[in-house]
Amino acid sequence: MAKTYYDILGVSETASPDEIKKQFRKLAKKYHPDRNKGDKTAEATFKELSEAYDTLSDPKKKTEYDQMLKYGAFANAGPYASADHGFDWSQFGGNGSTRVHVEGFDNIDDLGELLDSLFGGRAGGPTGSRFDFNMGRSQENQPRKGRDVETELSVSFWEAISGAERLLSRGRGRERLKVRIPAGIEDGGRIRLTGQGEPGLYGGPNGDILITVRVMADPVFSRKGNDIYTLVEIPFTEAILGCKKTISTLTKSVSLTIPPGTQPGTLMRLKGQGLAVGGDQGDLYVEVKVTIPKRLSEKQRKMMEEWEK
Repeated sequence: MAKTYYDILGVSETASPDEIKKQFRKLAKKYHPDRNKGDKTAEATFKELSEAYDTLSDPKKKTEYDQMLKYGAFANAGPYASADHGFDWSQFGGNGSTRVHVEGFDNIDDLGELLDSLFGGRAGGPTGSRFDFNMGRSQENQPRKGRDVETELSVSFWEAISGAERLLSRGRGRERLKVRIPAGIEDGGRIRLTGQGEPGLYGGPNGDILITVRVMADPVFSRKGNDIYTLVEIPFTEAILGCKKTISTLTKSVSLTIPPGTQPGTLMRLKGQGLAVGGDQGDLYVEVKVTIPKRLSEKQRKMMEEWEK
């Protein structure tokens, strides 16, 4: 009796996607051709594992495969359907070619259409190979790149501004990957680790890891492109009379002159004090926040009343 894809991976038919993925990665690592140079048995096992995972990891393909197992269309089928499950193999034409007769189908085109509909246009099934019914043989699977893996990485505002190196855990912490955070990366920016994704199939290259960077908020600065924004608070008296304040930029402290009569919410620009990424120099914008006292002394109240007259 031929093994099913569940048998090949060693999981139950009720296994979750995470369980299937975990088991495949465990076995693929063990039988990968790069770790078993010249071992044909390991190579064949790896191909079977890849074929099984290709189907069971795809919800649509898995549903179709489960239906076939349930209703017997390819009962007990593993990587190749057994010839004793509804197929009648017969020689014809005297030239050694083989055709398949399936009860209920008058010609090979009808059967091909059925299999194409079941396997999404690949009559050979979910393995990536296609069975040539006229020649009676399975064509060699072509090398295929492994699946890309997507994840997110949170970094501080200053790590994003200045650049940094972080370690990314893979496989429950068993392996550490060094990730270089480029200086000036923005929230939502992506980093690609080439060849660090899932193993390739049939000698194909490994997939990549795609990292989406999430930049955490900073209590002092915010960013829009290469421009940096910050805030300064002054009492309403200084907003009326004018003053000087020491402001922190990304690299140093500078003196900022606030003219008399500055209104709340005014943005003051310090040219060239932002980021320089991609050849463009940004600026620093300082928002002036005016604080209003909640309580006034009697003298202050009288002064305000006199001012109002």
